[in-house]
Amino acid sequence: MRRRDALLLPALALMAGIAVGQRRTVVIGAEDDWYPYSAEVQGRPEGITIELVTAAFRAVGVDVQLISLPYVRCMAQTKAGTLLACFNTTRTALIEEDYAWPARPMFDERFLIWARADAPSPRAGGLQVHDLEGEQVAVTRGYEYGTEFDSNPRIVRVVTSHDETNFRLLLRGRATYTLAPDINARLLFKRQPDLAGKFKVVGQLSAYGLYTAFSRRHPQTTEMLAAFDEGMKVIHANGVAKAIHERWRQRAGAP
Repeated sequence: MRRRDALLLPALALMAGIAVGQRRTVVIGAEDDWYPYSAEVQGRPEGITIELVTAAFRAVGVDVQLISLPYVRCMAQTKAGTLLACFNTTRTALIEEDYAWPARPMFDERFLIWARADAPSPRAGGLQVHDLEGEQVAVTRGYEYGTEFDSNPRIVRVVTSHDETNFRLLLRGRATYTLAPDINARLLFKRQPDLAGKFKVVGQLSAYGLYTAFSRRHPQTTEMLAAFDEGMKVIHANGVAKAIHERWRQRAGAP
């Protein structure tokens, strides 16, 4: 038996089980302001993880209804059990016990450390988390940036509501650094041309997995977390996940 066929068997069994009864629909919270991962665009959810989550559930016969809302509220409602799940979440020690986690992240990403284009060049190898101690770093309210950064009390955080605001604070001299993944920044600069060419990467944080966090209190969690895990296996095996990533990287002009 080929490896891909072996990976698909659990998903086919799960789909058969669902088909015996009524086709299921899940309601999931989608972050509304972290383009291109998940954002509300012209009244509709759009982004990389929107497509990944929808494709994973559909691969095992589950329909998805997405509710766009601010990330902090999305995670709070998931923690309380009002929503089944929310994305995009970095799995850190600070929130590990608050949610149920899939077997694997949707994908791995890395926050880059950004400074103004006229800032002094960093040492060889670039800045790391410990280099940010005592510095003003613009961050987005409620976001997780990885355990090493989130648990460091010596970093001076300037908290805002949007990634775009973080970059604008750098231009105004109200923060020295901000954090954003490459594709996120590329598309932001395309949408806001006045920001293009005014920043540079001066370092990076450790790579992290980007997860869909499930509620520990929602009645569908056990069944739908298993379905999501199987669906993710399917879309990684059949190339759907890779195609989604490639399409968005081309849109951003990323290498």
